[in-house]
Amino acid sequence: MLLPRLATAPLLLAPLALLCPACTDCGGCGTPDDTPPPYDIWEIEPNDDGCCPDYLGTTYVGDAFVIGGRIRDDLYDPFDGFGLTSGEPHDVEFFLEPVVGSADLDFGVWDPYLGQFVLLWESPYATESGRFTVSGTFEDYQLVVMSYSGDAEYRLSVWIDPPTFLHLTADEPHVEKIARPKALVAYGTVTQGPASED
Repeated sequence: MLLPRLATAPLLLAPLALLCPACTDCGGCGTPDDTPPPYDIWEIEPNDDGCCPDYLGTTYVGDAFVIGGRIRDDLYDPFDGFGLTSGEPHDVEFFLEPVVGSADLDFGVWDPYLGQFVLLWESPYATESGRFTVSGTFEDYQLVVMSYSGDAEYRLSVWIDPPTFLHLTADEPHVEKIARPKALVAYGTVTQGPASED
């Protein structure tokens, strides 16, 4: 179960102005001009492969933030990656949901040192949620949003909790999605496909 947090992550206050300049006037946030955006951070393209995620900063226990973006299930925007560095060992709890459009969203944790996904959440449902432990200090990791099917604007809520060292694996992939490894390998290579329209 996700626990509400009262404060926005301090580490993200400075990057917020850099990562979401359009959100000051809602010029890309998907909300009317008189309504504040429902996100702390809005993705910046290109962030579609392991070399070049949107880097968000260093995470510490007590941080909480909400990432917004748009994802597609084609070559134009197959992944949205967000790079983080652990300031201390901690758990990462997340909830990913489509908010505009209809899509079966999936979630992965990419290890830039290994050059591969180390955890995947691939249920047959529109949303994904889970928890995992980052056991080291100054360890880089990437949160990766992907669409198995459909295009959507999404909200990724993230909470940084004290480490339990118990949550080290993701759910078993759904049987229909096991045939997708070739597509997942694409995140680790610099793609030369069409430029994103976001």
